Amino acid sequence: MPFQLFYGTIKALKIMRSHIDFLDEKDKLVAKPKKKKLRLISKIIIYLLIIGGILFVSSTYGIITSGEHLAQTFGNVSLWGQIKHLISSDSKKIAGQDEDRINILLLGIGGENHDGPYLTDTNIIVSFKPSTKQVALISIPRDLLVPIPNYGWLKINHADAYGELANPGRGGELSSQVVSNVFNIPIHYYVRIDFSGFKQIVDDLGGITVNVENTLDDPMYPVAGKENATTTQRYEHLYIKPGQQYLNGSLALKFVRSRHALGIEGSDFARSKRQQKVLMAIKDKGLSFGTLINPYKISRVMDTLSQHLATNLQVWEIIELYNLGRNIDEQNIINRVVDDSPDGPLYDAITEQGAFVLKPKAGNFSELQEIAQNIFNYSLVEEEKSVTTNIEPKKVTTNTNTNTSSTNPTIAKPKKIEIQNGTKINGLASRTALYLKSLGYQIVKMGNAPTQDYQKTVIYNLSTDSNNKTAENIAKLLDSEVASALPDWVTSTSTRKVSASAEVLIILGQDRQDL
Repeated sequence: MPFQLFYGTIKALKIMRSHIDFLDEKDKLVAKPKKKKLRLISKIIIYLLIIGGILFVSSTYGIITSGEHLAQTFGNVSLWGQIKHLISSDSKKIAGQDEDRINILLLGIGGENHDGPYLTDTNIIVSFKPSTKQVALISIPRDLLVPIPNYGWLKINHADAYGELANPGRGGELSSQVVSNVFNIPIHYYVRIDFSGFKQIVDDLGGITVNVENTLDDPMYPVAGKENATTTQRYEHLYIKPGQQYLNGSLALKFVRSRHALGIEGSDFARSKRQQKVLMAIKDKGLSFGTLINPYKISRVMDTLSQHLATNLQVWEIIELYNLGRNIDEQNIINRVVDDSPDGPLYDAITEQGAFVLKPKAGNFSELQEIAQNIFNYSLVEEEKSVTTNIEPKKVTTNTNTNTSSTNPTIAKPKKIEIQNGTKINGLASRTALYLKSLGYQIVKMGNAPTQDYQKTVIYNLSTDSNNKTAENIAKLLDSEVASALPDWVTSTSTRKVSASAEVLIILGQDRQDL
């Protein structure tokens, strides 16, 4: 019975709302005062029906028990305050609508039970242009070095964490301020969700279907809760085939978080593209007919959002956004990733403290601002060109005397590296692999050295090409030396413990424990 009433309410809403909303401007100008009054009355009746239906379903199924969470999530505005906006005049607009561009910052955090629970793993600017029904997604790498007010120059993923310290539950406000300053555009709203909430929403929707472009083969996906375990227990092998794939919540999270995939899927550019794909898949599933007519599914999603989402959007603004953008064509969605590819605006650098960061090639944020301000001028052809060029190898940055301005020659193709841990320091090989992969190298194998008593890191040149300078370049990066000869256990065919495809072998010593 409660569901039937809910269905009836929605049906009445669609019938009556279609009569009100789809009057064109010409009709409105000639409408008589009596008709205008009738439309206002019918509008009030509609929203009373909505409120009545929601309250009835809530009281019947216990949704009202999460009311406090929902109030905090959606701007902490009273129910009657929301109703006032819902039944106000047709002239009400949300922030940015008058300028024909509404900017929303999407943030993804680890949340409880994760190291750095408020560090943002995902930072995406979503811009909506109401006049043309266009949407642009700009992915920002979490390692971008930016000024954070009162805290100095730090990675952009720290902004939410510091904002959370100052104003619990509202860390997104500082992130919005930082992104606005860097890209020189107003950030009208923010939406932040943690990993648990992301997984649960995908499961609440019954999973999503994503077109996987390339094989995702990540032999080092971290296992939650085993951050301090041995190497063999700390990671799992993540493998997702190309093509249309069904993803549940857990697999969807792994798909967007994977950082150590082999090949082109191991880049931050590819990772950001995967995040955008999943975001669109969630949008499509959430706004599908099957979801919208399923009150149980909607209530589950709302309950999940109330516990795992923080935003400064109010309910009436969410409804207005839905009304403005419900008929967006997929061809009108622009995707852009700000990255460190040869044609990208950023480059790799190492700070004096030894941290990997990304900096603007221009020496300031002018290129990033140009991208953000002119994002709707990018054609689909240019976007396809961007996808092609962004998978080319990168220029790598040396770490000699922490001088981040010098660069090695461009790597013609990914150089194949094997890393062995010659110490008992857990995770040293994986941290080194992450660093070298960020510079464009390909890690073909990782493991432990025959012994774990190395004090200094040793580089072995396995290439037969006399012009190959890869070993020398890596030695500079790791402040180590290239060995003059190979040990017997490397050259022996019977006891060989090195990948046949590797061009360089790195055996890590105690001197790299700070990497």
